[in-house]
Amino acid sequence: MAPILPIARIVSMLRIASIATALLPVLLGCGPAQEPGASVAPGAGSTDYLRRVQEAGKPEITTDHVSKDVIGHKIVVPELTGSGPADEWTFEADEYRSVEILERQPTDSGVDLLIFMLTRNNPREDEHSVQVSGRLQLHYEWKGGKWVLTRIQNLTFRYSVGMST
Repeated sequence: MAPILPIARIVSMLRIASIATALLPVLLGCGPAQEPGASVAPGAGSTDYLRRVQEAGKPEITTDHVSKDVIGHKIVVPELTGSGPADEWTFEADEYRSVEILERQPTDSGVDLLIFMLTRNNPREDEHSVQVSGRLQLHYEWKGGKWVLTRIQNLTFRYSVGMST
């Protein structure tokens, strides 16, 4: 006949088992936390670069910054279908703009951003509606304690008149 364990010992063993069961998922899920900006910085060395930038106290370039920084810049934009003439687009403060940062790449003098942008004019009654969208490469340099947009390169930024792209 097997000896009967005292009830206090059984309760103690059940408590330990339930604590261990509760802690197991926590312990299995633990690991070094990923840096918040690491996932938006593909490419060799770019994660290290972003960490250096953050450590140096430089702010992150956000979509809001990009939207404001392009104001006043001009860029040559081809027509969407290729049948119309290329035109010059000037980014205006009052136009609608949607910006998505696709990639961040460090450079010797700053950082390049690959973005997708959609913008459109604010046509008057006698004007056509124009929409421009596509990818742009933006080059930023750290000058005077802030990020300065120094160059915009058109990759796939195209315009259309009177229709959505």
